[in-house]
Amino acid sequence: MGMAVGRRSGPMADPNVIPFIDICLVLLIIFMIVVTILMAQLGYESKLPPQAQSDSPPPQGPVEQIVVRVAEPCQMGQFGTCKVFINQEDVPIMQFPERIKRVSEGRATQTMFFTAEDSVNYENAMKVLDMMRSAGIRNIGVLADPVPVQMGEGTVDAPPVP
Repeated sequence: MGMAVGRRSGPMADPNVIPFIDICLVLLIIFMIVVTILMAQLGYESKLPPQAQSDSPPPQGPVEQIVVRVAEPCQMGQFGTCKVFINQEDVPIMQFPERIKRVSEGRATQTMFFTAEDSVNYENAMKVLDMMRSAGIRNIGVLADPVPVQMGEGTVDAPPVP
């Protein structure tokens, strides 16, 4: 219990909460120990799910990553002029749903990546993402950093957008 020393007269209005905090911490520790012991005795141990058996053999060789990139010109209200690339292949926007459906066949669990240049209109980028989803692609990773574009012999970063 605390005491006030000084010229103050009358009852002290400040509660001393230190003993209360000590009691709460001791109770917390007791409950943590009791719950752990009860869970172990009652058999609530965490169990791993059984390993899935697959009939198909594991893929041989490296698996090619698929990156869908939307490039300019792709201004607001001009969705037909957008340039869409599947890896380095330029695909006309009207043929994109069919082409991405063909590319995704046999790759149901593989993640495909999506990126758009900074100058691309947000609405147009979302339309391309919707096309990917309607083509049956469920695992889409959105890339925030620019994707290196291969030109000629080596890999060169994409030119900066003015």
